Amino acid sequence: MKKYFGTDGVRGIANKELTAELAFKIGKSASYVLKSHNHQFKDILIARDTRISGEMIESALTSSLLSMGLNVTLCGVMPTPALAWLTRKHETVGFMVSASHNPWMHNGIKIFSNGYKLQDAIEEEIERNLGKISRADFSVGKIVKVDMLSSYIEWIVKRYKDLEGEKLAFDLANGAAVSTVPIIAKEIGIKATIFNDKPDGKNINEKCGALYLDFMKEAIKSTNAPYGIINDGDADRCMIMSKSGHAIDGDDIIVVNAINMKMEGRLKNNTAVGTVMTNLAIEEYLNKNGIRFLRTQVGDRYVLEKMTETGSNIGGEQSGHVIFLDLETTGDGLVTALETLRASKMMKIDLKDFSLGIERYNQILENVEVKDKDSIINDPEISDFIGRVQKYENLRIIIRPSGTEPLVRIMVEGKDKELVRKVVDEAKQIIERVIDRHD
Repeated sequence: MKKYFGTDGVRGIANKELTAELAFKIGKSASYVLKSHNHQFKDILIARDTRISGEMIESALTSSLLSMGLNVTLCGVMPTPALAWLTRKHETVGFMVSASHNPWMHNGIKIFSNGYKLQDAIEEEIERNLGKISRADFSVGKIVKVDMLSSYIEWIVKRYKDLEGEKLAFDLANGAAVSTVPIIAKEIGIKATIFNDKPDGKNINEKCGALYLDFMKEAIKSTNAPYGIINDGDADRCMIMSKSGHAIDGDDIIVVNAINMKMEGRLKNNTAVGTVMTNLAIEEYLNKNGIRFLRTQVGDRYVLEKMTETGSNIGGEQSGHVIFLDLETTGDGLVTALETLRASKMMKIDLKDFSLGIERYNQILENVEVKDKDSIINDPEISDFIGRVQKYENLRIIIRPSGTEPLVRIMVEGKDKELVRKVVDEAKQIIERVIDRHD
């Protein structure tokens, strides 16, 4: 059982839960464990998003890796997918300092090796060795100064140059996308209107970004763009907003691209991958179009595992993490947006109309804040309630712990809107009763 690593690396409030001391220990332990598993090392890469605590954690990681005799390349502010792409290109390991969509006071550490997040077993081994690793010699690494981002930017510009002249609005969430989107849009020739591109260390994800769609819903009205692209803090998510205020989520994005990839002869094994949160209507729509749909537990790492296992090359989450495995090994908000725009042009469809044409099952998502997620989830009263609800016809329920926040997440889906609302309300009442009992 992991104490620090969740579904997306280590997360916590900076300087309280994720301290410089813990970051130092993670760097030393990770380098030791990865070496023991023969992971490839050249110069280790460290990147960060725009949080005020990023430099502190970056410095602690740098010191720990240098003390282990490893050279470190400081990439500065960079999207998570850019770092993952670079670790694959250069066959090395990268540390991403980011808490993604979380508020500014949080931060995190994600580790990539040759483009992929570490396996659970490796993360568990890193935790077991925290604070136990020491150096027996005087080998010390050095900081390497080299431009890393330009090759990633060049790759994207080259692939999407045919989108020159398109009009798009962008919400960069005052996050890591500020280092790439303005440059890429300009070099492709996209007529871009950019919002939330002035990070101050504390405004990342603040009333903007992929968890706050209302900003773009209003902002796009002031532009001449038909669609707005919305990132989160580390730019691995993409949500799309139409001029009329209709949100196009990860479910829509998977469908559009899977069908287009099939038309192109690019869809491997005629399969797309989603999670237990994916609306049932999406699965049915893909099946009607001759595409198999597979589900995993929530978390893009589990989507990627299923994709690798089944040899498929598109998968993702309703939240906007979408992976094109023939292009990258992780979700990339900008690539997802450009790939989807390109697909809609090839299919000659309007994204909003296409999305509205897929009649969704009623689905309600709500969160309950908790202190001890595991004890709440494992309480017999919760299990009994889920078992009872699962007997209802045409109804799905999922109650699960968040992998990144102190929350229990509720998802109820079904054809009967009133019943869905009733079940969600009952679930919240039961969870709150269980919380009181455990407190």
